[in-house]
Amino acid sequence: MPSPILARADALMHRKRQNDTEFDDLPVLTDAIDEDDIPVLLDAEVSMSAEVPAMKDTAFVPPAEAIAEPDIEMLEPTPPAPLIDPTLRDQLIHELARRIEQRLSAELPHIIASTVRDFLAEQAMIASQPADD
Repeated sequence: MPSPILARADALMHRKRQNDTEFDDLPVLTDAIDEDDIPVLLDAEVSMSAEVPAMKDTAFVPPAEAIAEPDIEMLEPTPPAPLIDPTLRDQLIHELARRIEQRLSAELPHIIASTVRDFLAEQAMIASQPADD
């Protein structure tokens, strides 16, 4: 037997939106469930018996013996990256630009050929379809 929640969700998915400006009638899946069936936690009872054994097992460590963890603010900041010499930086930029241009020049004929081949195949497929006259 199908679930009423799934049936409601399916009906909502197949429902055509009548007017996009109407936001007053928003579908809510919880409408399919009775209010008595929705579990709600109102009060939580704390069991003292569960807390007492946990407290008995812990040992007291005086603050002087406790291990102090350093705060994040107390850590030394990481040093900034070393600056690159301007002439070396310019050489790196020119070499990178040269290699990018070389790769693009090598790949460009393959890109153009595959694009033209795909376009011609699309045109042939469109031309082979019967006209809807």
